[in-house]
Amino acid sequence: MSEDNEGKQPTLYTPSEVAQFFRVDPKTVTRWARMGTLNPITLPSGHRRYPAAEIHELLKVGNVKEPAVPREEAEFVPGLRALAVLQSVVRDYFDGDPSAVVKALGGD
Repeated sequence: MSEDNEGKQPTLYTPSEVAQFFRVDPKTVTRWARMGTLNPITLPSGHRRYPAAEIHELLKVGNVKEPAVPREEAEFVPGLRALAVLQSVVRDYFDGDPSAVVKALGGD
């Protein structure tokens, strides 16, 4: 730890602030924490806070452009942010059954 950081508390975000970053409802942030997608710090008051470093890293990972690959080999590979959103949709709206999503979208 450098001298500049000694004794300095890490920046923590509220669930509402995290929700604004990811453009989701604060309840979704709470669900992500229960799923283990996010790792909150629980304050003595019982409120959850999210380390800024972790949130910024997730935002950065979600915005990384995939390397160019030949079109025939290209697959959709979601970023971490998109994956978390998709997992929450499958869990909340399709009772955790990914095959129900495929059926709802008209797939086989």
